[in-house]
This record gives sequence, structure tokens and C-alpha cells, in this order.
Amino acid sequence: MRKTTPNQKNILGASQVDTVDRHQGIALERAAQNHGDIEMTELTSLLLIKAVLFCGLALWLAVIVLNNVVAFRNGVFAIGLLMGMQLFDQEPPIRTPLLSRRVKNSVWHRLIFSLVLVMEVATMLLLAWAAAMLIGTLFGLSNGAAAIIWANLALAAFIALSLIMLLGGAWFAYYIRQESMQITHFILIGIGLAGTLLVNMPAH
Repeated sequence: MRKTTPNQKNILGASQVDTVDRHQGIALERAAQNHGDIEMTELTSLLLIKAVLFCGLALWLAVIVLNNVVAFRNGVFAIGLLMGMQLFDQEPPIRTPLLSRRVKNSVWHRLIFSLVLVMEVATMLLLAWAAAMLIGTLFGLSNGAAAIIWANLALAAFIALSLIMLLGGAWFAYYIRQESMQITHFILIGIGLAGTLLVNMPAH
């Protein structure tokens, strides 16, 4: 039986250490690819666009909420102009049977504005959570199917909020003297629908 010399033992030991180090390096590299680095493919690039969209919508609505909280009285005053149909009295005054829908009670103005503010906060939180889920999916930290479900829920809330403002404004005929506001609400609904198509777009 052949004996192993000390030099051969050192060479074999060094070879085994190198092999272990090589395997560990490969494992660490794979872990980094799975949890840190993003391989930019068609799927991940589309996912990035979705995440950017939801981050932008969430931040935009957060600014709106902040403005409405800081300038709460101004918001109540604006709702009062709408519900009281006061712009119809501006020159030239508009006389229409629709003026019977006027609501001049400031309590109602404050209540309606508060409800809108609550809906804005809820929609903002849904958009923010959907954005977080999409970013998590991008980094392999969350489930892609769950992210799409939350994104659809957030967009449903966004579209519903826009429709409520559109319908409320239509009841008080705001399209007569506040046509730009009605156009803005239609644009928001269009953004929500376009976002829905983007979110559910498969990447082949």
C-alpha cells in the first residue's frame, strides 16, 4: 500500500479547501442573483414600469391628502361652492330648475369633504401597498400573483373615487361653470383604466 507523503497531503488539503471555497462562492453568487441583483428581462422591465406607476400614483395622492388636511377649510369652502351652486350666480347668472338641488348647509359641506378625504386616504394606502408588493416581486421577495391582485384592488378604488367625484359634480351640474374639473375627473378615470390594462398585461 502506497504511503502519502507530507507534500502530497498538503496539496490534497489545499485542493479540498479550494473546492469548498469554489462551491461556497457559487452558492453566494446564486443567492445574490435571487435576492439582490435584478436580471433585466422583458418581464422584469414591465414589472418595473408597473412599480413606477403605482409609486407615482401613491405619492401624488399622498400630496393631495396632505394638502387637503393642511387646507381643510379651503377644501370645505370649495365643496360649498359646488354643492351650493354659487358659481351659477356669477355674471351672467344662470337660471335653471337644477338650482333646486342646492345644498347651502355648511355641515353637509364639511361632512362630504371629510368623506372624500377618508376615501382618498384609503385609496392612497392601497396604491402604496400595491407599489410595495410590485417592488417586492421585482426583487423576488413577494408573490407576483398577489401583487397583481392588490394592484387591481388599488386601481378599482382609484377609479371608484374618480367616479364618485364625477357623479357628485354632475348632480350639481358642475360641467356648466366648472368644465375643466369634469375633464380632470374623466382623465383620472382614463388613467385608472390604462393602469388596469398595464397591470394585467402579460410579458411573453
